[in-house]
Amino acid sequence: MIEISFRKEQVNGMDTKDTKKQLCRIGRKMKEGGLVVACDGNISYRRDDGLIVITPSGVPKGELRPSDLLLIDMQGHIVKGKGKASSETSLHLEIYKARPDVKAIVHCHPVTATAVSVAGLEFPSQVVTEGRDFLGPVITVPFAEPGSMDLAVKCAQGLKKVNVILMASHGACAVGTNLNQAFYRMETLESVAKIYRNAMTFHAAYRVIHEEGQVHSLADVFTL
Repeated sequence: MIEISFRKEQVNGMDTKDTKKQLCRIGRKMKEGGLVVACDGNISYRRDDGLIVITPSGVPKGELRPSDLLLIDMQGHIVKGKGKASSETSLHLEIYKARPDVKAIVHCHPVTATAVSVAGLEFPSQVVTEGRDFLGPVITVPFAEPGSMDLAVKCAQGLKKVNVILMASHGACAVGTNLNQAFYRMETLESVAKIYRNAMTFHAAYRVIHEEGQVHSLADVFTL
């Protein structure tokens, strides 16, 4: 569940100016929250001058340092920094082109939310108030190969209508007016997905107990 402190941080953090340190902090929170493993995921924010600060390829998000981050232009050319930009650079650039209001993007692989798309289900953001009020509608973008321009274009088109998308059999992407907002949306997406999963599990157990007459308690359901 989302903790009470979430809303305080959400309100206090929405107007903060994005920095490289803030991006690295969010990378650590993504790792701690189980939203990424190994070198999964990528994060970026758009500066006031139009240049993009983005995570490099091959660096675990929980281990990011400000010096690791790259500065690129809207054509994907590295302006400052060493190494290779994220393999999903085209995803970030296409979203920024489609959404002038977006200043930050978080892409990761939240396990439960991604499982919703693997199961072929629509994401039920309205089942709890946090999802209804903070996420809004969540759509699933058809599968395309990770790192491809096809995926980048499909995601950018999807995000013209919403602020959070699932990428079929892949992961999720959230946008915001700053890094905090984009990350909080991703965190909320996974929280709502877990609530939905648990509700479906309990509902299925209830039906077994009360309709099939094979067991006498909830504990029995999980020992069949």
